[in-house]
Amino acid sequence: MMKKIITKDNGIQLLRVISCLAIFFCHFGQRIELDKISTNLYNFTQLGGYGIGLFFVISGYLVCFSLQKEKSVTKFYKKKAIRILPLYFFSILYFFITETFIFKSVPIDPLNLGWLRYIFCLNAIIPSEGYFWSNIGITWTIPVFVIFYILAPFLVKFAKTTLKSTIVLVVSIIIALIISKFGNCWFMAFKYIPCFLMGIVIYNSKIEKRLFITLLVFQLFIFIIKFGDWNYYLAKFVPLLELFVVSSIFASVLLLSHEFKVKNKKAIKLLNFLDEHSYTLYLVHGITFCGFIDKLSVDSFGNYTIFIIFKFIIAFAITGVLIILIHKYIEKPVQNMLTKKFIR
Repeated sequence: MMKKIITKDNGIQLLRVISCLAIFFCHFGQRIELDKISTNLYNFTQLGGYGIGLFFVISGYLVCFSLQKEKSVTKFYKKKAIRILPLYFFSILYFFITETFIFKSVPIDPLNLGWLRYIFCLNAIIPSEGYFWSNIGITWTIPVFVIFYILAPFLVKFAKTTLKSTIVLVVSIIIALIISKFGNCWFMAFKYIPCFLMGIVIYNSKIEKRLFITLLVFQLFIFIIKFGDWNYYLAKFVPLLELFVVSSIFASVLLLSHEFKVKNKKAIKLLNFLDEHSYTLYLVHGITFCGFIDKLSVDSFGNYTIFIIFKFIIAFAITGVLIILIHKYIEKPVQNMLTKKFIR
């Protein structure tokens, strides 16, 4: 069956921006210890953690579009590598320099892999109990993306219909449950691949005009998981509740997308700007939060209020400036150079 190519719309752009901002505020609430100020507000910001799952679902949906448009798998790999790896390696390089030569706080890696974990994106496969060798700079998601994009052409080729993609999704959830028996760190990427596969299910549902029915099924599973106490047992293995919640949000936006069109030119320009910088925001906020804010201590300021204000400044002002500078003078130039060299 020939499939109609789906182009990205304003709704998807907006969701992608919201996802990254939600993750930003989730980590921001943790850094300023918002729970000491307002428990309700803190709990609200922590819902931003769902932004990761939503971003994965969106990526799974869009990868179908990419593979429909790009017939060459090799070219697909090159484009994805150029899109996500330059800024990722810049982030890792920053932490390598600062942690090794400035802070001198590099811990011993029990498996003696060290920075090879990050260079070869192994930190989402090979376990590490400590934060340093598993998620420095909030980069754990990038190896997950890499693994999914490697598998994507094969997954999409097999999961060509709603039924087939649903079967693949169920199998991936079972695999995630089995792998989780070995520990929470082992093959962590496979814990989140169901999110990408859900994006493929939604893509096929939309193509086959079954998206509304799929959305109703999502609601049914949310009810079963939430009120059947399944989430208590499954959350640490496979984030099923998160998976169906973010998928419902995305499916709902797709159903309403024909009604959601930004017509104001300034609003379109702003949305395009934010969407273009969303990935930069994700990795750069990891640099400012983990590379600056986490290195501060209240003892250095003497006054807790000044300490919190300084965190605000770093979180918003410095992060904002770095996003613009890094995107304009590092990320885009490197991407353009690599595109000219390797994409023909």
